[in-house]
Amino acid sequence: MAANREAQVTVVLAVHNRARELPTAIASVFAQTMSDWELIVVDDGSTDGSAAVAKRYRWDDRVRVLELPENVGLGNALQAALPHVRTPYFVTLDSDDWFAPEALAHLLAAMEASPRDTVVASANAQHWRTEQGRLVRDAVLRGRPFSDKFEFFRYGPYLVPRFYRTDAVRRAGGFERDPDGRGRYYEDKLLLLKLAAIGRFAHVDRVLYHVRLHGANLTRPEERQRLNAIKKAMYERIMREWGDPYEIVWGLHPEGWLDVADLVPRRPADAQGRRNH
Repeated sequence: MAANREAQVTVVLAVHNRARELPTAIASVFAQTMSDWELIVVDDGSTDGSAAVAKRYRWDDRVRVLELPENVGLGNALQAALPHVRTPYFVTLDSDDWFAPEALAHLLAAMEASPRDTVVASANAQHWRTEQGRLVRDAVLRGRPFSDKFEFFRYGPYLVPRFYRTDAVRRAGGFERDPDGRGRYYEDKLLLLKLAAIGRFAHVDRVLYHVRLHGANLTRPEERQRLNAIKKAMYERIMREWGDPYEIVWGLHPEGWLDVADLVPRRPADAQGRRNH
């Protein structure tokens, strides 16, 4: 197939040791109802032949494969792809998940119909679990729009799919290798928090993304304390960057995850004093 010079959307798919699941993810891109897309597969130092699987699809000029010499983590792998995105929009796809066939068309339409300062569009996601070797439907994760950045700050669940305006992501600094998550943890939430400060989020009330639940993508309980500390530092940093107008009240999700329970307004003098220290 000739190179698609009119592509509007790039799918960025970072993979680390998912050779078995990768064909399903890539097939869902090829199955899209719109054809004007590009696909960048970033092999994040895989040792199981994931790069070789991705290269099988280079018969189509819309597909490019980037190989990183060592494993650097999801956020850093996505950042490595960002300079290669040449379309107005891009969307990330996890290597063990897949798109609904109309995902790109609906997300693109939502962004094009939204105000120019809309920086992200998301939708709903169907969860799947494995029982006796077959995939079984689980719950549906429903996203929503947000009135401002502080409403998103308080939002606990993840947003998928994440369909970005490319120039906005670049203005926000991309997928940052921050000192807390180091580009390996909460890289998506950090970018979304930075984007919430500069633009609006759109939401498509349709199931456009499918999430595969399995032991490898469920964080071990013993890791929760460490990840909660990373999240806390990250959120406190963002609040400081926003001028410290609120004190963050933290709470624990029933499963042990740290969540923002409330935001308590500070007096202007208190916020100024915190920024000066």
